[in-house]
Amino acid sequence: MKVLTTLTLMVTMLVSTAISAQRFEGSIGFTKNIGPVTANYIYHVKDDMIRVEELDETGTIQGIMLVDTKKNTVVALSPERKMYIDVPNRRKSSDSPTQVSPTGKTQKINGYECEEWLVNSDEDGRKVSYWVAKNDFDFFVPMLKTLNRKDKMALYYMSLPNADGTFPMKGTEVKSDGMELTRLEATKVEKSALSADMFKIPEGYTKFERESNE
Repeated sequence: MKVLTTLTLMVTMLVSTAISAQRFEGSIGFTKNIGPVTANYIYHVKDDMIRVEELDETGTIQGIMLVDTKKNTVVALSPERKMYIDVPNRRKSSDSPTQVSPTGKTQKINGYECEEWLVNSDEDGRKVSYWVAKNDFDFFVPMLKTLNRKDKMALYYMSLPNADGTFPMKGTEVKSDGMELTRLEATKVEKSALSADMFKIPEGYTKFERESNE
């Protein structure tokens, strides 16, 4: 009886450890280049919440989005104006036919073993390369869905097989003629325990109300 009890406890501990290991908590910094324009972002992740910070060239926070993938809600914050607004999720994304294939290439990026996947769309005239880490990034695909992102790099990423739990450490979008359109690159990945207060609307912020056209 004691042996069975011990085994049960061990199995429970192993399952609990595996479940907790599947959820990333911490911060990911990355850059996004669209032509000559560079934007810097940080994802702060805790459970079903993501805080997306947009930084200027000096590292000052310009804007914040609080994304709740469980409630499927997005709140945008303006640190400068001390205001917030609920972001409606009403857009409909149209998916173009794509061809997805692994290249078999791998490389280590930010300490993670990544595999390259290619997505082609003849209809869009686009080709995207992703270097995908398959660890514990359960937040990423639900975040894309909650934000209802309509850019090709986001839409194509969700067409990858087994995309759940993955994160693109690098991504490049090019036109059919080879001209580069967009480049994404994670610059830092740091696991750490984050305060739940980071994912709440700060005190002193007022809600921005849209004017009614009625």
